[in-house]
Amino acid sequence: MMNNGKEAFIQACTDAITTLDTSSTHYLYELKSGEQVYQARHDLCFMQNEDGSPAKLIGLFEPSFIRSYHVELSNHLDHVKTWINQELEEFLIAFNNPDYEF
Repeated sequence: MMNNGKEAFIQACTDAITTLDTSSTHYLYELKSGEQVYQARHDLCFMQNEDGSPAKLIGLFEPSFIRSYHVELSNHLDHVKTWINQELEEFLIAFNNPDYEF
């Protein structure tokens, strides 16, 4: 089952891509508790655990990515949402694994 933070991240990025909304950068953090937290910000975003240590950034989707994916939409009009979801899943895997070929 998908975590709410990840679900919110994917939904917000999907909406941003389809509407070409480049007003925010989308962040997905993982806390020590395992909870994933999504935030959209116009400026830099840092998140901390309850003990004050930095939370782990596991997703960062910038306006330049939104523009790039939006341009690709025309190639996938018959299955836009499915394509975007697959791309975002791949993006998160690649973001968290430097050896992953994206």
